[in-house]
Amino acid sequence: MPDETLRSAAEAAFGAAVRAVLPENLLPAAMVRDGRGLRLAGMEVPEVPGRRLVAAIGKAAPGLAAAWLTAAGERSGELFVVTPHGVPVPPGVERAAVVRRGAHPYPDAAGEAAARELLARVGELGEGDLLVVLLSGGGSALLAAPEEGLALADVLATTRLLLEAGAPIGAVNTVRRQLLAAGGGGLARAAWPAPVRTALISDVPGDPLPDIASGPTVPSPTTAADALEVLERLGLAERVPPAVVEFLRGRAGLPVAPEPWERKARTVVLANNRSAVEAAAAHLRGGGWEVTVVPEPLTGEASVRGRELAARALGIPAGDRTALVFGGETTVTVRGRGRGGRNQELALAAALVLEGSRGRVLLAAGTDGIDGVTPHAGAVVDGETTARIRAAGHDPVAALADNDAGTVLAAAGDALVTGPTGTNVCDVTVVLVGGEMRKSGREDVRTAPARPGRRGEGAQGCRRWRGGAGGEE
Repeated sequence: MPDETLRSAAEAAFGAAVRAVLPENLLPAAMVRDGRGLRLAGMEVPEVPGRRLVAAIGKAAPGLAAAWLTAAGERSGELFVVTPHGVPVPPGVERAAVVRRGAHPYPDAAGEAAARELLARVGELGEGDLLVVLLSGGGSALLAAPEEGLALADVLATTRLLLEAGAPIGAVNTVRRQLLAAGGGGLARAAWPAPVRTALISDVPGDPLPDIASGPTVPSPTTAADALEVLERLGLAERVPPAVVEFLRGRAGLPVAPEPWERKARTVVLANNRSAVEAAAAHLRGGGWEVTVVPEPLTGEASVRGRELAARALGIPAGDRTALVFGGETTVTVRGRGRGGRNQELALAAALVLEGSRGRVLLAAGTDGIDGVTPHAGAVVDGETTARIRAAGHDPVAALADNDAGTVLAAAGDALVTGPTGTNVCDVTVVLVGGEMRKSGREDVRTAPARPGRRGEGAQGCRRWRGGAGGEE
């Protein structure tokens, strides 16, 4: 099977993965009104005599807010939306909600102001009111208001050092939960004595609730002492701002006990990485592929995992029509000064191993449409990727060493551009080894776009989105 056909099949599978976790496809199905009142994914949403404040937070916040408005109708309540700069907001949400923005992955002053405004509004709630939180990935950076005694610059510097050190998300949020006023249950604490109901789209493998947006409505399972241990283990205790270490040491000895707000807080998961992975697998099976879904989350150093997956692909007979689907979130230990993200780094490392091979393709992309600090969602590579990189005047080996996968994959035309998708459930990686097409009742494995309109924009030569996960409202 030609590699271009494989590449299209991989992109279509990724499109199916993203569509499966779009808010407009999740929330209406999860909301049920029966004789007991409103239930959200089985969780009771109580009727209250007072205010109903709905806070939609994260990369999927606009879509969650729009779906809530449609499904809840006249009972939608007051709506407050916090989402990253550049994420499209539907006109109906713009009219009905207070919309605030912030930066991601590194927080900014706009996010700090948005978090303080939200905390103030939540703090006005009383026992006869209700807080509904529609939560998605990116919330840690968006809810950027630091605890008293810290400045935004302290949080920003600490976040940057943790991410550049390749810290896994659990370690990053062990620290951030202590530094953020809304983290580790801070938002629910501010709402007390109002009940709190949270429905979330998980962007962390395994769905540990305290790590999703730093757990604004669930108690923290870790302490300031644990945060200090993370910084020391990563060799960052002497590099983060002194105010951060002083703040954590000041809280390290404080007793930890259940708080009253915890009794009135409930949380449900609407979708997660596994939801996207299974959707990609189902799409490929419908196209006649023999699919293996790898159950373990794909984690660890991105370049190491890329080489491993490529070697695994080379070990599959070329005549087979085999698909491997992975989900998870790798990390990158930044040693260079290039431009890229974990998915592109994984893909470039894989391309070096696949060099010269035929009939093998790897796609690695973030379901949010954003990989690192690039306009790319990730990349699609094959055995000719490195040749295209060299033909464009770049050295793929040097680029990997400089963490510059984004630059060279764009130059080769292998960077995948979707634009913000409106959701976020970590990353999806698809490995295809192509044989002859078997009859499947379909002429094309690609599916029609879920929404018409926008195509992603990015560096010249990038592969444009074919999966239909993005679009204008």
